[in-house]
Amino acid sequence: MKRVYEVLAWALFCAVVGALSVWPRYRMVDSDDAIVTLTFTHAARRIGECRQLTQEELDTLPPNMRKPADCPRERHPLRIELKSGETELYSDILPASGIWSDGKANVYRRVVVPAGSHTLHVGMNDSGGTGFDYTKSAELDIAPGRNVVVRFDTELQQFLIH
Repeated sequence: MKRVYEVLAWALFCAVVGALSVWPRYRMVDSDDAIVTLTFTHAARRIGECRQLTQEELDTLPPNMRKPADCPRERHPLRIELKSGETELYSDILPASGIWSDGKANVYRRVVVPAGSHTLHVGMNDSGGTGFDYTKSAELDIAPGRNVVVRFDTELQQFLIH
């Protein structure tokens, strides 16, 4: 009789765990919305150009510090803009990471948008000038509950929209 109660207890436990694994149903967004995710890491261009050192300047340096060029470490801030049609979804100016502002800027933003037809436009400026150095536009029909990912491929030097 003890075995029967033990099997019933385990069956009840499995039924409760099974029910809680599918109920209540979790939804990331409402049934008529979708998500656009902008995510990438990028190192902007350096603030200044490298300067070639003269032989006299090299001679004044200790032997372990003698390198032919003097390059600044600091990088420009990264300016990002993500739009759907004329609606701005995300816009920011991100400083370079690191103690000397010489690292990569990290971008991760999730935006909930209504499902349907969208003209996504993303632009990035990494040179400190006006306008955008990299842009991408795409006409998308986003299904409800879907997640569209926008990322920057550093090898191809372009935005990719998945």
